[in-house]
Order: sequence, then C-alpha cells, then structure tokens
Amino acid sequence: MRGYLIGLVVIAFLVGSLFRATEVTGMRIWNMFATIGIFLFGVVGSLALTRLQQRWGLRSVQESLKALEPDWVITDWSDEPGVRPDYLLVGPGGLLAVCVEHSPRALLSNRTRRRVNSAAERTRRAADWVRDALAAMPAAADLPVAPVLLLSRMPARPEYQEAGVPVLNPEGLAAYVGSLAPASTASRPLCYRVTRCLRTAHLPATG
Repeated sequence: MRGYLIGLVVIAFLVGSLFRATEVTGMRIWNMFATIGIFLFGVVGSLALTRLQQRWGLRSVQESLKALEPDWVITDWSDEPGVRPDYLLVGPGGLLAVCVEHSPRALLSNRTRRRVNSAAERTRRAADWVRDALAAMPAAADLPVAPVLLLSRMPARPEYQEAGVPVLNPEGLAAYVGSLAPASTASRPLCYRVTRCLRTAHLPATG
C-alpha cells in the first residue's frame, strides 16, 4: 500500500511541475504530458482503492472466523487454490466448507449474479470434497457438512440465496453458526481428529 501512496505523490508532483513548466516556458506540449500524468494518477489511485478494499474485506473475514474460536477448529487454505474450501471449520455444528468471494459488485446486476453463482458452485464442490475425504473416517462419516459462501466486498442480498448455498457477509457468520444444531457426535477430540485427517487428505489428481 505504501508503494501506491508514494507513486501517487510522485505523479502529483510531476503533474504540478509540468503545468508550471507550461506557464514558465509557454510551451503547451508540457500540458499534454501533464494530462497523461493525471490519467496515470487516476489509474494508480483506482488500484490503491481496490487494494485497500481487498484488505478491509480480508480483515473482516479473518475477524469473523477468529470470533468462532476456540469452539471451532479452523484450517486456512485460502492461499492454496484448488478443490478444497478456503477455510475449513470443524466444531459443534459439524463441518463448514467456507469459500470467500472478494469481487466487488459489478455495475450490471446480471454480471454480479453470475459471479455469485459461480462462487456458490465452487463452494458446493469444496463441500463435496470435504464429504468425500470424510468418508475415510467411519467415526465421522455422519457429521454434517455445510457449504458457506462469504462475500467480502458486496452485500449478501436475499436473492443470492437461490443458488442453494448460504451466502453471507462476514459479520453474519456468527449468527449462522449459532443457528446450527449441535452434532451429537462432534466431541472436542473428534473435531481435532477430523481436522488432522482432512489436513493430510490427498487431493485428486489433475491433468
């Protein structure tokens, strides 16, 4: 983020210098370069704002997950894209396969809907992977597995729920988890065993 701010300061200084050069020399060609600088300032500013929003969104996700500990054991796979969920939660209500969509709301509602549906489909596949991996543990094979999609940069509107996957904003995760009925066999030791098993589960071959 600091790099973006330094870039904005440098560009602003150069633009001001170019406009000043036009006044001093009377050569209007400097205005052209200054205009290009203004365009670059807008581009860099937009990138900086996007980066800042992404950080805020990620922080809200991490804070909502942290609030569930220690009742829920959390595995972070967000830096390892693939068939697994971004976050695996194992706790009293069973297992949650949580995926996060960081895209902002698009100008066209149809495009936003497609993004949410695509993310919901990814979340369903991640939950299926968890169920398949869980099948190797007879003691935990009956634990419920629920897919959950978190939207970090756009509001979770009611119409998004039609995708068949709970679609929430990070601040709504605690209430959703609180609404889950406790799984009768989800003891604390079993939660840890399930977590260890899934962390070492083999990924399906690709290619």
